[in-house]
Amino acid sequence: MKQNDDAVSPVIGVVLTVAITVILATVIAAFVFGFSADRPINRPTSAIKVEDLHETIGIADIRIQHAGGDRLVNGSWKLSIVPVGNSPVFRDSSADFSVGDQIITTNLTSGTGNYTVTNNRVYTDGIAGNMTSGGKYDVKIIVYPLKALILDTVVEVR
Repeated sequence: MKQNDDAVSPVIGVVLTVAITVILATVIAAFVFGFSADRPINRPTSAIKVEDLHETIGIADIRIQHAGGDRLVNGSWKLSIVPVGNSPVFRDSSADFSVGDQIITTNLTSGTGNYTVTNNRVYTDGIAGNMTSGGKYDVKIIVYPLKALILDTVVEVR
């Protein structure tokens, strides 16, 4: 018995070529259409309210309240409180900022020393500039490493 195996080699070669082409096309499509592990992270969405505190007589202070949305994770968000017209000075957070939390402060973030920003106050071991009655202040919160500005408002302190 004599067998004719001449056609087996070309058929296997075509099947392997098609398989390799399909695999390469799938890998390239995955990178082109963003199915890789380096997909961008969605920025947090949070409802943050800033208001002058009328209840404290004789003290110029504001309340920054997390009213809803995503929790801001410790160390990933920064706060800036400066007079309107000044460049922002962001200070690192040292606590999570969750729904219901509120920061009540008289301090600006443009002072000297080491700042601590928690979910209820802003303080420094140096000299912090204080808000004055009748002043307007630019309040910003930014989330790093996304560089997403989630709060940018002006509040007038009475």
